[in-house]
Amino acid sequence: MSRYPLSSALALLIALTILLTWPQALYLGTKVAAHDDPLFSIWRLAWVAHSLTIDPQHVFDANIFHPHLRTLAYSDAMLFESMLAAPWLWAEVNPILVYNVLLIAAIVSSGMGMFVLVRHLTGDPDAALVSAVIFTLLPYRIEHFMHLELQWTVWMPLAFWAVHRAIEERSVRFGLLAGLLIWLQMISSVYYGAFLGVIVAALAGLLVASKPQQARGAVTPLAVCVLVAAALTLPYAVPYIANAGELGPRDPGEIATFSAHLDSYFLAPQQNWLWGWTAFKFGGNELHLFPGVAAIGLSLFARRQRNRLVWVYVTLAALAAALSLGTNLPLYRWLNDHVWVSRGFRAPARFAILASCALAVVAGFGFQALRRFVVPPFLRRGLLVTVLVLIGLECGSAPMILADVPTQVPDVYRFLQTLDQSAIVEFPMADYDMTPQFMYGSIFHWHRLVNGYSGFTPPDYHETRERMRRFPDDEAIERLTELGVRYVIVHQAYYAPDEYADLMERILRRDELRPMGHYRDWVADTQIFQLELSTESTPQSAPENRH
Repeated sequence: MSRYPLSSALALLIALTILLTWPQALYLGTKVAAHDDPLFSIWRLAWVAHSLTIDPQHVFDANIFHPHLRTLAYSDAMLFESMLAAPWLWAEVNPILVYNVLLIAAIVSSGMGMFVLVRHLTGDPDAALVSAVIFTLLPYRIEHFMHLELQWTVWMPLAFWAVHRAIEERSVRFGLLAGLLIWLQMISSVYYGAFLGVIVAALAGLLVASKPQQARGAVTPLAVCVLVAAALTLPYAVPYIANAGELGPRDPGEIATFSAHLDSYFLAPQQNWLWGWTAFKFGGNELHLFPGVAAIGLSLFARRQRNRLVWVYVTLAALAAALSLGTNLPLYRWLNDHVWVSRGFRAPARFAILASCALAVVAGFGFQALRRFVVPPFLRRGLLVTVLVLIGLECGSAPMILADVPTQVPDVYRFLQTLDQSAIVEFPMADYDMTPQFMYGSIFHWHRLVNGYSGFTPPDYHETRERMRRFPDDEAIERLTELGVRYVIVHQAYYAPDEYADLMERILRRDELRPMGHYRDWVADTQIFQLELSTESTPQSAPENRH
């Protein structure tokens, strides 16, 4: 390493992240991962920025699943990412660019957090760089390339670092910082925040158990950590708690589907150059959790280190991996039975990021051992470069599959901007649901959508979609009237020509639907109709027209 290890590490991690996600860096303002979730994330960033300027007290009452409240909390609100994005969105910076910069920043900063942790634990910037590169290039990141909130893992190693400092120095200041970092993880990703809380508790227990003389001095800093994390998290948790009471816990079958299996840790995402062939052997969505041969191999060398921290982090890795197995092991079932908050999470497999975080720390110790005890002195100078190149080659996954996202406001949404804020529904809604695109389009007009796409779905939304299959029959019109819908938008591009012609013919027979013209969306013509409502039709639970 150079005499400026932090800046050198930062430069390397930026370069490696660009290579890992290639060719995303060439299309920061125009393309995202070819998946619905990036559009969902862009909508979340834009909604929070919009709401903060209009009515910040109702930021969780987003404009989807009308007339339901707290719909932003049907999934991860990504409050931290949204706060970072808000000034840029207020300045009317391209939202696709803002999203992609946050994505790259999340991966790079995660590696830097790991560098800080391992340099503190080992005193060795080279070992810290190895751990940082492993954590930055994890195949897990490609598995979740489309999930912005799941890339924000910088707070994990930094929280571990703060806990170490709090215990070692008997420092209330670092206890407070640890609590703050856990909260930052919570508002970056609710999943990871809750999971990190479990693993931080285990880390603190292991550190005290492995060095009992530190126990008395650790009580106050750790108590401060817990109190700060809880006090900051509780207000953020209120809408999630309310939704849990309304929507109930996750379906056990869904949790089982997203619980890892032992073979998941031998599977890599299909984009991985070296191990992508394993993706199709077993497993399923979100279950490609292989950390890489380099990380495992270096970790095996760590046992040569006579350092209690090696075994602390091996234990943490094993615990997180066991929890990622979810309903396939009694441990998570016990957690689900006794810790109420865990019932809202459908993907225990995401504990794997904490297993990989701990493994990256052990690999740093392993690199130290390899250099000190195994490699001849005359070869040590080139060892760091060799290891970094091997990690890079093993984790290489480019090219990413990207999709264009239009940024110019189409005519149909320009027209909606001229109308009073109302409830609208966009078609198609059932067989070929384009709701993520409609949600992205809503950032240009902010009308309330009956449509919705999120982690949870209100029970009556399924009924609404079923009725819309037969739109515009009497039941469909009755349902839209009950919901207080004023405008109906039909996108021609998503229908077969005969199907669209038949739909238009049936719509024009309905006196309740008054044509308002046709306008271009990003692809083709779009028809807008006004649904004539009686004054008694507005749903009582609808939020007031604030936006």
